[in-house]
Amino acid sequence: MADFQEQAATVQQANLDFFFGLAGTMLEGEEKLVRLNLDMTKTAFAGWYQRVQDGLAKQDRQEVTGLQDALALHSAEKVLTYERQVAEIASTTQTQLAEVVNARYQAVSRQVQSFVENLAQNTPAGSEAAIAFLKQAITLANTAQESVQKATKQAVEVAQSNLDAATKAASEVTEAADEAVEKAAKAAKATKQ
Repeated sequence: MADFQEQAATVQQANLDFFFGLAGTMLEGEEKLVRLNLDMTKTAFAGWYQRVQDGLAKQDRQEVTGLQDALALHSAEKVLTYERQVAEIASTTQTQLAEVVNARYQAVSRQVQSFVENLAQNTPAGSEAAIAFLKQAITLANTAQESVQKATKQAVEVAQSNLDAATKAASEVTEAADEAVEKAAKAAKATKQ
């Protein structure tokens, strides 16, 4: 009876560790997102304030129009950076959650295998087929879990790759637009002079 109570306490402790591991990982990811949002908000307000001050100092309508274009492009670049950072936080959090779940699965799997081996040693003759079936079920469950884990990892890699490609394309568009704004501003100054 004491052995059963000990096993129950071990299982309860493992479940508690698993729950708090998941909760801690999720809270850590949420904390990173909140911090990112606060930092982006502070930076955006400071940048907008400075640009508005610069705009108020401008005398020429052409200069103000150029400032509006620069403000829009600067914001697009910030949005791209923000989206990339959110994707990185989500990817990291997903990877950490997968590690916690995988560790728990491995622990449960070892417990089940130990149980089946103990059962195999203490079963009457003629139970070999049932034990073989249980062992095969464990093997199939492990294979399925490995397949799900690989598929999840591949999905995260594809999503990150797509985000990187989109960010690169958007950055190229932003750079081209920056160059166009600079050329327009230079042309406006040249015609003014």
